[in-house]
Amino acid sequence: MTAIGGSTFLKHPVMLITGATLALAMVLPAHADDSSEPSVTVGGGLAVGPLYEGSSHYAAFPSLKLKAVLPTNDWGTFTAAFPDGLRWDLPGLSPFGVALLIGYDQGRKERIHTLDGRDDYLRGMGNLDSTALVGAEAYWILPAGRLFVRGLQASQSRNYGGEHLGRTAYLEAGVATAYPLSSTLTLDSTLYGTWSNENDMMARFGVTAQQAARTRFDEYRPSGGMRDVTLKLGLTWQWQPQLALEGGLKTYALVGDARNSPLTGEKVGAGAYLNALYRF
Repeated sequence: MTAIGGSTFLKHPVMLITGATLALAMVLPAHADDSSEPSVTVGGGLAVGPLYEGSSHYAAFPSLKLKAVLPTNDWGTFTAAFPDGLRWDLPGLSPFGVALLIGYDQGRKERIHTLDGRDDYLRGMGNLDSTALVGAEAYWILPAGRLFVRGLQASQSRNYGGEHLGRTAYLEAGVATAYPLSSTLTLDSTLYGTWSNENDMMARFGVTAQQAARTRFDEYRPSGGMRDVTLKLGLTWQWQPQLALEGGLKTYALVGDARNSPLTGEKVGAGAYLNALYRF
């Protein structure tokens, strides 16, 4: 979720890209991933983007990727990925599906690490501890893509800004597609909206009285509700059977109380990445 220096040029194009993605999903055939054999993919590269969702400050970050897929005949498919987490797709439900998920919320540091060092924009906010996430996803595989709804909740309660935060939780719903543009090029797209409970909104966009006293931000207590609409576009070039290059763009538009937070510098943002991948 990293970005391309200011986002002014994205305020209108993000809507055009969203419309174009939906149109492509209706007219182009989807490409199903070949997951019949076990595989391990490792890679890395560079990402550029906002310090956090809604920030107007941008920086460069390392981009790391690890994914191991283990299909089985009777127990479904097991996937371990970084940074996504663990996934178990249950068997025997096609074209519908259910997956159990274990993810990771890295929290947030008041001094954010970047390739240039540490950014102090949030200094005084304090640190939000990391936590494991648990949840599930339901999906429906269609000729033009995959519709999905997934929800994740923190495995433990946390404190932030001198107050008890509780367990954060959010729900994502959208459509994911993959189009083979040629024998070596594949275009992936995902469009989804995110709903957050009050705790998750407070963790991302809230400012407690203690934090307001220590920073230049005013106290702010958002309610739970819709948080953002996000579009991801990715292009993968299979350079050799085991080597590939992938690049992508992620744009988001904040909605609801997230737009009005004193932490929000840009209501629309974007990020980009470029990785080299090796598949065993």
